[in-house]
Amino acid sequence: REDNMNIDSSSSPNVGSPSSLAQSSLKTASAITIRKQIWERARDKLTNYSGRIGDLDGEKYVAMQKEGMKSNISLYDIFPDSRTESTAPILQYVIWMRSQRQISPNYEANILRGLIKLVKFRFASELSTSISSRNNSVNTTGRQSSAVPSTSKKSTPLDDLPIIAELRNIHREAGSKGKKAPRSSDEGKKWLEWTEYLEVIDMLKADLLKMIENYECQLEVALNKSGNDVPDNVQNTPKPVSPNVKSLQKQRKEIAVIFQHYLILAFFSCVPDRQRTFRELELGRNFLRVETTISNERENNGRDDSSSFIWVIKHTADDYKTGGAYGERPPLPLHPSLTPAIDDFLDRWRPALVNEVENPSSPYLFLQPRTGNPMTPNSLYQIVSRCCYKYKQKKTNPHLLRDMIVTHVRKNADYSASEKELEALALFM
Repeated sequence: REDNMNIDSSSSPNVGSPSSLAQSSLKTASAITIRKQIWERARDKLTNYSGRIGDLDGEKYVAMQKEGMKSNISLYDIFPDSRTESTAPILQYVIWMRSQRQISPNYEANILRGLIKLVKFRFASELSTSISSRNNSVNTTGRQSSAVPSTSKKSTPLDDLPIIAELRNIHREAGSKGKKAPRSSDEGKKWLEWTEYLEVIDMLKADLLKMIENYECQLEVALNKSGNDVPDNVQNTPKPVSPNVKSLQKQRKEIAVIFQHYLILAFFSCVPDRQRTFRELELGRNFLRVETTISNERENNGRDDSSSFIWVIKHTADDYKTGGAYGERPPLPLHPSLTPAIDDFLDRWRPALVNEVENPSSPYLFLQPRTGNPMTPNSLYQIVSRCCYKYKQKKTNPHLLRDMIVTHVRKNADYSASEKELEALALFM
């Protein structure tokens, strides 16, 4: 017991010493990653630096890493004091990153920003001592410290340390280079343009039509073989079912899923609104089929008015984000060319997505294939992003579609949008 008491007493840090507290915390912290990165710099100390960092063979480098993990190294060994020369390990690391990893100036600036915070943490415990020493130096000699005081309004005494001041200079240089450096990647190859988005819809529609054509051919063959005993709604065929009917059931649901994807993307092209608008569409409430009059101009300059139907989105103040400020929205019409597709989806394909057990009378237009529940924000997000990437290998998401259409309208030289047209577009957003 006496030995244990002596050990505890000798190993406990001095409560009155911030430096000893910091050392104890650093030794027990799980900073393995940082230590692995800086081990080589700490060992070499740049004494024999020849400008060719990273020339060590793999086995020797791994051995040094293992040796470093076994050593009880801390930030106090890497940065023994706050002189400008103590920035040498960081400079060595930055040079290695430039030569071996070909980092960009912006990435270098981000690294330095984090390392500056690390160095501040190292010297934070010695701040009071540093300030006291500097004040004593001024009082006794009448001269200021050699550290250049920071001119930042948010500066702290830590910013006046020579090592911090030097690192901030290096960081500013990297930031300046980053502003002038060309982009490391071609943004045009990463993100979708509006015209490309419309092409995605066309390609998705073409694949959908092929699936429907193949399904109808197989359905016709099944009807001929069974003597017209296969019902139209193969999804609700009672069990047991033949392999042909089971295959048709599966195909029908797959078509329903792709059809749903096509309509979602097409709706965004007509009404570039928030994704909530399409997730919460309910048949008979805010998604309505209304009669309209379409005027067709003939070759003899006469007019032929014919009645037709279109689908519209009708929002009350509770149906969209800014409804509390703007109240009920005017009807948002979908393009007339979508009416036959929507009618076909509701008549033939949507029933394959309805969960007949848990929610047979769901009012929502779009349903999750597995559960029959309404779409979630993530499910709709994934539909848009994955379809666009599938056909164009580029990224986008429902929110970016709203920015894309505005950018397209403003930049299109062939179509100069008036202020009224832009205001009308804003109603859809």
